[in-house]
Amino acid sequence: MKNAYWSSILGAGFALLAALSNGTVGVLSRSAFNEGLDPTAVAFWRCGIALSLLSIVILLRSGGLARLRAAFTGSWKIAVCSTLGIFTLYHFETQAFAYTPIPLVAILVFTGGLGAIALDILILKERVTTRKAFAMTMVFLGGYFLIAGDGMMAASIIGICLALIAGLGYASFIFAWKFFKLRSTLETFWWFLAYGFAMLAVPYAWSGAPIPSVNTVPALLALGIIPSFCGFYCTILALQHVEAYKTQVIESSEPFFSALFAAVFFGEWLTGPGMLAALAIIVGALITSVPERGAISIQIRPIGEGE
Repeated sequence: MKNAYWSSILGAGFALLAALSNGTVGVLSRSAFNEGLDPTAVAFWRCGIALSLLSIVILLRSGGLARLRAAFTGSWKIAVCSTLGIFTLYHFETQAFAYTPIPLVAILVFTGGLGAIALDILILKERVTTRKAFAMTMVFLGGYFLIAGDGMMAASIIGICLALIAGLGYASFIFAWKFFKLRSTLETFWWFLAYGFAMLAVPYAWSGAPIPSVNTVPALLALGIIPSFCGFYCTILALQHVEAYKTQVIESSEPFFSALFAAVFFGEWLTGPGMLAALAIIVGALITSVPERGAISIQIRPIGEGE
């Protein structure tokens, strides 16, 4: 019971770190846009930088290359998750930032995942208590009033649709990772990024494969390290410790961090009602993250262990 309690705390911590990391995507992407880089290039290079960093880490570990080859077996499941979590999220979310204010994109990405949370409960049979249902209600209502309060008119229909598709892809990735029972090893994470990198290369090549200028390098490096490497790895670590729907609800605090960074760096402030709605999302996420008494023990595999 004690192990289950601390495992739940650890999982919630990873999910919150993922939300904080992912909250930087908007401002860093916008910075790259301002230097003349198009969305397809931003998505491609941020994934490539994260993959390069992870490759160095794996090659420096004893037996890392052998474990990487072994992890390829049955990696079609990883490819499915990568299609949802890397290609769909990176491609459509980055495009959405070109049409829509940063805070609203973050909120819409979160909103697109509501259907996937239903799948977690219905298909994975994850237990939802009264307290958790209340927390999810706060999160969902906060998201709705945040969008209504700050106005859909602030964004184009194209931007709204792109952000919703990105959100559905990301939340479906969380569901699929848990459904396939994939393990949170560095080698599995490498294949996850590698498949996504290959898929993102298609729209990048189609757009003419623009080469980033020197001025875009800081933003691209930050995108590769913070949300692409740290954010995703924290998410899959969270899925080792807590339920998929719980990870999704806790990570719904991302719009708050996105709005905060957008306000600080670009002056894109939420309205008063929008800030209250964002607060409701944070409170709901925090309620979800606190373990309940009588929680069922979760079996944890060592992180970094081979396939």
